Amino acid sequence: MKKTLLSLLIPIFLFANSVESKAKTEIIPQNQYPSIMELAFLRFLGSTILEVMDAHDDRQLFTYERIEKISRDIENDSYDVSLRVIGFEGPHNPPFKLIRTTIRIPGEKDSKYSVLSYEHRFISKKELGELTKYID
Repeated sequence: MKKTLLSLLIPIFLFANSVESKAKTEIIPQNQYPSIMELAFLRFLGSTILEVMDAHDDRQLFTYERIEKISRDIENDSYDVSLRVIGFEGPHNPPFKLIRTTIRIPGEKDSKYSVLSYEHRFISKKELGELTKYID
């Protein structure tokens, strides 16, 4: 009887104490205007975005920033923020460059962000219009 009870309880305790890797992802709708929270977060990230662009030889200004996706890794206490900006040269003149990057924002253990991905390409005025349709 004790062996049967013990054999039933051991798997329950093992299962209850197992830790799942918890990651949650939120995809931000791009066919809506940005929320106040998104705008505030992007303002906070502004200098970081410029640093990332500069490190990848895109020494220019940017506008029309949008967050596309945020993933939270609970186990590692970090956030991966995927965003896009439109880089420009001169007073908002072409050539325009679509820049997509993913930045890992660490938790309390680390103090500096890291760049997980970075890509850029030139875009036309037509594509610029489509990308900026829902931006004030």
